[in-house]
Amino acid sequence: MNNDLKKNSVKIILSLIALVIVAIAIILLRPDSMSNRFKLEYESLNGQKTDDGRKYMKVNISNDNKIVYVDYDTVFDVLDDTGVIYFGFPECPWCRNAAPVLLEAAEESSIEQIYYLNNHDDRDTKVLKDGKVITEKEGTSNYNKLLEKLGDKASVYEGLEDKTIKRLYYPTVIFVKNGEITDYIEGTVESQEDPYTPLTKDQRQELKDKYKSAISNLLSCERDSKC
Repeated sequence: MNNDLKKNSVKIILSLIALVIVAIAIILLRPDSMSNRFKLEYESLNGQKTDDGRKYMKVNISNDNKIVYVDYDTVFDVLDDTGVIYFGFPECPWCRNAAPVLLEAAEESSIEQIYYLNNHDDRDTKVLKDGKVITEKEGTSNYNKLLEKLGDKASVYEGLEDKTIKRLYYPTVIFVKNGEITDYIEGTVESQEDPYTPLTKDQRQELKDKYKSAISNLLSCERDSKC
């Protein structure tokens, strides 16, 4: 009898654990949870310092932002279809300047979502030594596949003196319509020299206009059904 009670108790406990896991998964997959996650990841660094003593710029992210976390499979699907993809990471000072502006531009448009992938750790690391390109760290297979799909749109890997070697820099925002990249925006604005210093009002507007123009191009292509 006691053994039966113990077995039933174990079954009940396991069932409760399973329900909790399912509930957590459902919550984390909700769009509003993704937007809160993005807000937390970026705002949690406000006022913190980098390893070399620089202070992370303060950012304010809306609770109802349009960020949707995705994996490479989704990114590849979007690159063959239609959407906006943002590549960046919270510790990137340029990204901390760009992300709030991108979200504002999206909020003022009919764009429903911005696909987000932080693939910083997936990149390769190469250096030029004695005229030869040395790979210190291999990129992941998915990262290499991404560079292949981006083709000439991807930037040249700086410092290697080889224009055939590409790299993804951050932040990068890609606008895609029917498998065609209509706009590829990397960085912020040319006049910004120190990414740890917030954009000026004029710089912020310039960047916002770049994003809004890209969104407009995407939506106009959508209306015309061709680009």
